[in-house]
Amino acid sequence: MVQTIKECQNIQYGILDEKRWLYNIINDRMVVSKQPLETYLEEINEPSNPLYDFYHSSYKRGTMMNFHLFRVIWDSSKIDFFHKTTLFLINKYLIFVMMMLNVLYLPQFIDKSSLSAEQFSLNQLPIFELIAIYFTMVAVILPLHEYAHFSVYYKYFQPPKITFGFAIRYFSMPVFFIKVPFYKLLSNKKKNELIMAGIKFQVVIWFLLSVIHMVSPSSFVSSMLVVNIGLITTNLLPFLKLDGYWYISNILKVDDYMGYFKNMFLKKVAFRLDIFILGILNYILIILSIFGFTYDIVKLFI
Repeated sequence: MVQTIKECQNIQYGILDEKRWLYNIINDRMVVSKQPLETYLEEINEPSNPLYDFYHSSYKRGTMMNFHLFRVIWDSSKIDFFHKTTLFLINKYLIFVMMMLNVLYLPQFIDKSSLSAEQFSLNQLPIFELIAIYFTMVAVILPLHEYAHFSVYYKYFQPPKITFGFAIRYFSMPVFFIKVPFYKLLSNKKKNELIMAGIKFQVVIWFLLSVIHMVSPSSFVSSMLVVNIGLITTNLLPFLKLDGYWYISNILKVDDYMGYFKNMFLKKVAFRLDIFILGILNYILIILSIFGFTYDIVKLFI
């Protein structure tokens, strides 16, 4: 079922279970109400309008742990072809076939590449190759991963505009983001479909890199294959706020398990041992990732 998101005065809105969900594209704010707020959109510039502050408040660039460097707002119809192509490529049957072929080729890839752990430490790679790998990861793989999420979102909501950009997460991780503000309106099954779309597209990238490596092996292609597999693995972890994190939150039937974890200490919600354990592990991993990234950067200059 497609629930088309409507838009007026740069505010997108949808209705579900008698609730109104309004999202301000410009300042990235969302409000939810049982009142028919959409009736106030036409005269939103009037100071007496209940939505005046919601509409006119300034845009905030996220938080210190997830800081938005820049963002772009586009008309979704301009990239309609890419939605359809992406959805075709991440079809579950096609993904299954590609994943099987990827796994079957893996032993041959390892044999051809003669890989060692030292080859992939930051201080062992030639600087030009390191830059090329980093650029390809940040400018190609990560945007395609995020766009796959949006393709599923677009399939169910068809929003008039798309908002995307780059951010720095946990002071160290460059990430490409695409906004999916009405994600919570999806059923659990559709949420999981959206969450896993990015990883599925990386399986497609894995397959394409394997084909290139099979035809014309090179150290750059080998490195990109390893980096892509590493990104898939990282995204599956249920800790840092990546795909695995949101997937496990959905399984636990909470919007954000770390939000629930914090609320347990404020005694706003009931104690849950499963979320308590995950929350502690999450904080440990965040600290280790920041120290690990800092250590690698320092080693580059020593």
